[in-house]
Amino acid sequence: MADMVLVVANGEWSDSGLVETMIETSTFKIALDGAADRFDTWDVVVGDMDSISNPEHHEPATNQNYSDLAKALKMYDVDAIVGVAGGRLDHQIAAYTSLFESNSDAILYFDGWRACRVHPDGLQIDLAIGTICSLMPFGNVNNVTCNGVEFILENEDISTGTRGVGNRVTEEVVNISHEGGDLLFIWEANAP
Repeated sequence: MADMVLVVANGEWSDSGLVETMIETSTFKIALDGAADRFDTWDVVVGDMDSISNPEHHEPATNQNYSDLAKALKMYDVDAIVGVAGGRLDHQIAAYTSLFESNSDAILYFDGWRACRVHPDGLQIDLAIGTICSLMPFGNVNNVTCNGVEFILENEDISTGTRGVGNRVTEEVVNISHEGGDLLFIWEANAP
């Protein structure tokens, strides 16, 4: 990934090496608060500095209306986010909703899974046939179309719930569009 801007959160870092690999390959690294204590190659630290060991060396983000991740996404054009798994459940859910409140096109990286906001202009993504994927609406989402998958949607309104969960890719390209609302796309990484 050329010129990748990465956010590194202070959640669980698995033994797979995903976080470390992403840190090594990114060109600009944003540590969220206490994550700055876990690696030293960051370019900037964003947060309220309530969990970093040396907060006096950093300027705290004083706006408490947003999570540290939302602050970073509003301040920078981020490509990828790691380190949000585990820890507090509210922080994990806020990682998804931060994408919507900041209108970010960043991809959340988890061991074996990825997630991103479906941009209002739509999403076209190349995936291996057989990949497990899901659409997750947050609130009401209108005129959803999703093709290239087993369970196709054609201009359907969906809302918060389980409709859209547990689909499977049937073509090499998945196309998703919608009109209004917040829609998350989740897919299996390293699929067959």
